[in-house]
Order: sequence, then structure tokens, then C-alpha cells
Amino acid sequence: MSLLETAMQIYAYLFHPAVALGLGALLAIHWEWARRPLDRSALYRRWGTFLGAGALSLLPSAAYMLVTGSGPVETMQGNGAQVDTLVAGGILAASGVTWALWRRFDWGDVTPHLMATYAVVSIPYVALSPFWNVSGHVLLSFTPALFLTLLDRRFWPALLVAAVMGPNRLVLGAHQPAQVVGAYVVGL
Repeated sequence: MSLLETAMQIYAYLFHPAVALGLGALLAIHWEWARRPLDRSALYRRWGTFLGAGALSLLPSAAYMLVTGSGPVETMQGNGAQVDTLVAGGILAASGVTWALWRRFDWGDVTPHLMATYAVVSIPYVALSPFWNVSGHVLLSFTPALFLTLLDRRFWPALLVAAVMGPNRLVLGAHQPAQVVGAYVVGL
């Protein structure tokens, strides 16, 4: 394995979709909190609420493992329709609960919009999956990066993470060029 391939493998884990989505949400929550006259405990409550709701993203995979008797590695290995369905189900669960709690506590509009964006991109992701293996790594790193950049242009460096993720998937042989480009298009 070359140095480039090793670096790209590390990159794919460092900016894994769960990390990109979660960090994107934490940054959006902070951005929204910073524009209100609230103390730091309000930020921590919001972050805690999101992280708690985010833990729900594991429920579809846990239920699948319970029903099938499979372990985590065999359940989440590869990039086929089964994995994409579990990932999309987790995104829908976490974003739906986060959206509802934000509305319930009237904590602002930015985070619910981000959660709706996450939910919306998960639908074509899972719908295309049985027919066309669009890159989840690209789509799910591009979505929060684009949202944050449109929210505040100072977040533009986040787009670099998504820009490198496309070539990353090609170098690692995880996807074909059309699947990478398709992920960027779905993310728009």
C-alpha cells in the first residue's frame, strides 16, 4: 500500500460521514447559539440534546443486528444497499428527533433546517442505493459543508473536506467517478 493510499484510508475515517454530519451539526448549533444572548450552559444543553438524539442513529443498525443475529462488522461492512439503508434510517431517526426537540424548546431555526437537509438528502441516497452506489462518504461530507458555507461564508474551509473526499473514494477504489459526481449532485 502506498503512502497516498494509507493517507486516504486515514482521511476516510477521520472525516467519516458520522463525523462530518455530527461536527456540522455541532458547528451550526454553536453558530446559532452565539447570535443570542445566552450563557454557555444553553450551548451545552443544545449540544447534549443533539448528541443524545444522535445516539438514536444507531437504532436501525442495532435492531437489524438483533433480528439477524449478525455482528457490527458484518452488518456495516461494505457499501451496499443494506448499509446505506441502515445509515439513512439512522440519519432520519436522529434528524427527526433533533428537529422535534428544537421546535419543542424553540431554540431557533438553523438547526431544524440543517436536520431537514440531512433528512432530505438521505432519501435519494437510500432510494438510489439498490440501483446505483452513490458515494455516501462524499454526499454526507458535502451536505453539512455546503449548508455551513451557505449559512456563513467563514465556514468555506469545510468544503475542502468534501472536495478531497471525492478523490479519496476513487483512490481507495470504493466508487467509480460517476458515483462520486452523483453524490455531489445529490448534495446540491
